[in-house]
Amino acid sequence: MNKKDFIKEQYSKFSRTEGSQFITSEYALGEILNFINKFKPENILEVGVGIGTISDSIIKAYKNEYGPKVYGTENNEFCLSKLPENLGKDYSFLKLFPSIQNLPRDIEFDLIIIDGKESNLKSIKHIMNDHCIILVEGDRKEQTEICQNLFPSSKFVHLITSKKNSYYSNRAKEHYQGGIKVIFTDPHFTHFLEWFKLKLTSKFHFQIRKFSR
Repeated sequence: MNKKDFIKEQYSKFSRTEGSQFITSEYALGEILNFINKFKPENILEVGVGIGTISDSIIKAYKNEYGPKVYGTENNEFCLSKLPENLGKDYSFLKLFPSIQNLPRDIEFDLIIIDGKESNLKSIKHIMNDHCIILVEGDRKEQTEICQNLFPSSKFVHLITSKKNSYYSNRAKEHYQGGIKVIFTDPHFTHFLEWFKLKLTSKFHFQIRKFSR
């Protein structure tokens, strides 16, 4: 199965799952997988796993390719009850903890995906490597500002798309798919080039949205 079909299958599956009103957008899911494919992070953390859309997609896409370790935080009882069902046999690949504070302190994360609230979000600074990339799903203004303040020398870009929600989405079809925010916490040359390219891409889609109103 090619990447496009895989994302469609995963998003369609979770759109029909109980509790799906807060899942990531199809576009954001695709961009997350793009980052993993490009930078091959060994240790990945999803803050706020929810019903499992992102973590399940990461595990299924890469467990047989290079096998990244996928960690997650979640303390909502409904979500915790649904995760084993939604991930099926791949649930054993997810290392799940109640909060950031409960994560092992000997792990340094290469990629952190913020997909929910976390009272100790500032503590991510102590569990990541020097060049960690942070992806903030959706709007999440408060979480984005915390991360930018933690890393004043970081490079930031808000990725959006000019595509609207698909027919198999549970969201309004006339609305644009949600975006994702990218923070290169301590960018090296490769990160800087990627940031620059993404800024141009984001500007292009912003102009399409602007003129299509």
